Amino acid sequence: MGRDIVGLDNVYENNLGVVVKLAAIEENLTFPETFFQELFPKGNAKKETFFTQLAYYSEIPVGCVKAKLFPKKKSDIFLKGVHIEFMTVLEQYRGNQIGTKLLNYIEEQCQSHHQHNVYVHVPTDETNKIEWYKNHGFEIDTEVSPLQDFFKDFQPKGSADAVLLKKHIA
Repeated sequence: MGRDIVGLDNVYENNLGVVVKLAAIEENLTFPETFFQELFPKGNAKKETFFTQLAYYSEIPVGCVKAKLFPKKKSDIFLKGVHIEFMTVLEQYRGNQIGTKLLNYIEEQCQSHHQHNVYVHVPTDETNKIEWYKNHGFEIDTEVSPLQDFFKDFQPKGSADAVLLKKHIA
């Protein structure tokens, strides 16, 4: 039996630059430097629980995911569960189940941390991304969505407004 051409691996401090580069190439948002550096806090910085993976296609990094655990409700926008903060797959590699593998990893982490909901904020004008999440079992949280100017600090190339999508994990 051969090995799978698509693989996932942890994000380490020495390959964090690859994640930053994938984010810069593929996303319609500009992430501040601290967005990814918070994965590796320095000094007395508060350690939070993040789930990150790099996706490889035949050993070439082509996607990544960063999610954060909220063990308690933080606000009406950040509910108890796992929040996908960033997920991307390079356009040329979409359709190869890479995004699905990244999402499955997040769902496994959600279950192993005794959480029942995965959330993701998506810009309102990214209809393809919203549909992709819906096709993977997510629903728009109509009690919270739409969120005005949610992405304003990320210098969006499109809408700064977001919808909150939710998937219940049994």
